[in-house]
Amino acid sequence: MNKIGSLIQIAVGIVLLVGASAQTVSSQSTDSVFTLKSSIEYSLKNNPSSTIYNNEVEIARQKNRQALSTYLPQVAGTFTSDYNPKLQTNVLTIDGPTGKTQSILTLGQRHSNGAVVQLDQKIYDQSAIEAISARKVNNTIAQLNILRNNEILIFNTSLAYYQVLIYNEQEKLLRENEKQYKDLLSILKLQYDRGVIRKIDYDRTRVSTNNISSQITLVQTNKKLALNKLKNSMGMPIETEIRVEDSSYTTSKAELPKAAQLDVKNRLDYKIMDQNVLYQEIDVRMKKAAFAPVLSAYARYGVNAFGSEFSNSFNKLYDYSAIGIKLNVPIFSGFNKSSQLKQSKLALINAKENAKLSIQNYQLDYENANTKLFSSYTSLDKDKENLALAKDVFESTNLQYRQGTASLTDFLNADYSLKEAQSNYINSLLNFMSARVDYEKSQGTLPAYINQL
Repeated sequence: MNKIGSLIQIAVGIVLLVGASAQTVSSQSTDSVFTLKSSIEYSLKNNPSSTIYNNEVEIARQKNRQALSTYLPQVAGTFTSDYNPKLQTNVLTIDGPTGKTQSILTLGQRHSNGAVVQLDQKIYDQSAIEAISARKVNNTIAQLNILRNNEILIFNTSLAYYQVLIYNEQEKLLRENEKQYKDLLSILKLQYDRGVIRKIDYDRTRVSTNNISSQITLVQTNKKLALNKLKNSMGMPIETEIRVEDSSYTTSKAELPKAAQLDVKNRLDYKIMDQNVLYQEIDVRMKKAAFAPVLSAYARYGVNAFGSEFSNSFNKLYDYSAIGIKLNVPIFSGFNKSSQLKQSKLALINAKENAKLSIQNYQLDYENANTKLFSSYTSLDKDKENLALAKDVFESTNLQYRQGTASLTDFLNADYSLKEAQSNYINSLLNFMSARVDYEKSQGTLPAYINQL
């Protein structure tokens, strides 16, 4: 069976929910109807975590530009203007015919100005080359993190949505039971007034009716809490009024998905982990490259100007220039670089070991999800059959009771069995729907599964 059919099959029985057409709405909409698909679309668009991870992509892009900039020309300009209130004094010794004489000289000007522009260009820096090679990995990790966040949003929104649907169905069944009991109570009231039945039989029915009303109140409270959880998962303001209804779901053809072997490469967690290992390998190479010489070239042009007063200190400019290369050879860094290299190597070993552990955990998650899905399907199938039997028994007993061939006790027992079967069926339905989502997540196919709705 294809995935579209399987999703329809798992969810459907929820129901009998009044067919409300699905519509995509904004957070300002009031009392709007959401299907599962529109809920997920809203979540992916409006949940704050989506903004955060989109920003992380831009951060990665800027980091890549930063890494590339180390191999682009670097141009800097400097201007200085000095005032020398006390000029430097030098003593000059001169050998003459009469012996040595000393002269005291004051050198310089009160005002000196200078401006210089320098261009630096790296010719070879292996560490910078490795940093540039990490750009693709950074981009990939950022994009994968968006997909993983989307998967988490889909998972959380789906589970919250299913819970609301279940409460909708519970409330619907309880209201049907309440109506039935109120109709029965009216008949019993007439029979009691005529002395046909005992007061205890009438009171027992009243108790059952009141219990159903209390259960409806409890379900409504739980549904409100579930709706709040759903809105929180979607990134929607809690005060927004929405309804969750989807008439496209039925359990008449609920089936297990086709058997498949786990391919961990489909999991986003594995893909991110694989990229992190690759990045750590690059980091080790970067740390090794820190021991290599760095060769760069530079070109410098500047001017100086002097004067006894600031007003005339720019009258004449003396320019100069220089072109050269510079080789920086690391000799001893106080164990700083060697310690960084050892740390990076150990981090790489840990990353690879964590990858092995993660693969084992992925296999465990898949096996558990597969077992849970099969178990929930078996329970759903049995509870569905049991519900049909309970309905037959109740309808037969109800008819007999109205014809006077069955006692009120028989009727109440049949009704209790029906309610229990309904409750078990609804719980099994929720378990199956949740298990299916968990199963798809364990395979790394949840987004594709939801996209086919």
